This record gives sequence, structure tokens and C-alpha cells, in this order.
Amino acid sequence: MLAGPRRRGLWVDQGEREALATVCEELPALREEVGRHAGDRASLLSRIEAEAAARRPILALLGQLLGTTPEDTRQALGAGLTGAGPGRADEEQFGCPDGGCDRVAAGVPAGPLPTCALTGRTMRRR
Repeated sequence: MLAGPRRRGLWVDQGEREALATVCEELPALREEVGRHAGDRASLLSRIEAEAAARRPILALLGQLLGTTPEDTRQALGAGLTGAGPGRADEEQFGCPDGGCDRVAAGVPAGPLPTCALTGRTMRRR
């Protein structure tokens, strides 16, 4: 478990929360990218997904996947794991369904509600 204060039953570590939000947001593109590489990367991504869904620390695992030091991993998260995506509508914003991370997603007008890529749960309106 992570050391530190708790929020809604979840451990609060800002670096881990940022990692979780980034992985959740970029998981489809990350899966596609990892699918182009050897099987050991795919198994590592599966482990990252399982740990993230269980709300356990993932920064060290992301470092293994990216081949970076802990500091470089944190910096990579600031730029996004797989690159920036297209623009999104910003009228409605949705947050992590269980408050496990700080991800914010915008809904598509008249489209489906965003979901957490890790848990499959519908995100909450902010």
C-alpha cells in the first residue's frame, strides 16, 4: 500500500494519481502501441492494467515499460504516454468513477458518457 493520507478509501500519492489518470486516458492507444512489440511488453501492460484497476502503485511498472528512471517516467507522464489526441468537446466534464485519479474527460455532445478504460465504469459528471 502507498503511505500517505487517504481520500475516499484510496491512498493519495499525487505521482501515482497522475500516472493512473494518464494510463486511463491513453489506454486504448497504449494497447495499440504495445501490440506492435514483443509479447513481454504486452504482459507488462496487462500487469499495469491489473494493478491500476486495483488502485495499486504503477509508476515503477510504467518505468519498466517505458525503459525510464522514476524521474523520467514522471516527466513522460506530463507529456502523455503515446502522444496527444484530437481535440474534445469541453462543455461537460467527467471524472474518475471512484476518485482514484484526477483524470477529467469531456463528453461528446449527444454521445455516450466517457468510461474508465481500466474499470469499464461510467465516469462521474463534475
